[in-house]
Amino acid sequence: MKNQFDQLENKYTYAERIAHDDWIRLIQSKVDLTDKKVADIGCGGGIYTRMMSEQGPASVLGLDSSVRMLEAAEAKTSDEKISYDYADCEDLKPVTDHSLDVVLERAVIHHLSGLDANFDEVSRALSAEDGVFIVQDRTPEDCLLQGSSTHIRGYLFECFPFLAETEKQRRFSDEEVRSALVEAGFNRVEMLPLWETRSIYDSFKELKEDLQSRRGRTILHELSDEQLNELVDYISVRLPDNGQIIEKDRWSVWFGFRN
Repeated sequence: MKNQFDQLENKYTYAERIAHDDWIRLIQSKVDLTDKKVADIGCGGGIYTRMMSEQGPASVLGLDSSVRMLEAAEAKTSDEKISYDYADCEDLKPVTDHSLDVVLERAVIHHLSGLDANFDEVSRALSAEDGVFIVQDRTPEDCLLQGSSTHIRGYLFECFPFLAETEKQRRFSDEEVRSALVEAGFNRVEMLPLWETRSIYDSFKELKEDLQSRRGRTILHELSDEQLNELVDYISVRLPDNGQIIEKDRWSVWFGFRN
């Protein structure tokens, strides 16, 4: 897996945001984490690792191929149930065969050129009887929805249509993910859409600062500083000037079940 996150300036990019309740409610609707051995592959700064640990699992292992991200995750974590280790998602060396009950991969697969190697590794690591694999990412359709006061991401592609092609090329379709999960040995696959709260801003100024930092938005690295300022101006005239902005992203969440 090609690593894009090991620069020092990105160390806390994926550690300081919080996971909102809408995310955990969706997970709980399909999977009970109580007393389970859980892994968060591509854990970044441990945001979702820590959220899952609050649901009563026996243990949570955060894995990532970025040393900087792991350092940030460890700095932000005090929970003794959580441990972190270095691993590529296509070669989970720290994990023995069939030793996990639940695996999460959030915002990982769009960094991969294919799904088979990763999904086969997860299948190896999960319980052969009742393991559950949760894959969260965006399909092209999720990404390219119209921009609005909540769906800020949509404005990126309206302002700069060339980004839409970049986005489509790095995203897998629902059909591709489902097929790969079945090939990897998951007998039952379900997908649920999720409008996940990304962040809540008290003013447009806060949103502007977030966009200009490119924090947690890898697609913005495709823009020059001048283009990024143009995007901020484009969004500013389309958002109502009424204080708080609740930004949500549209995701697809696949659940692969052994039985």
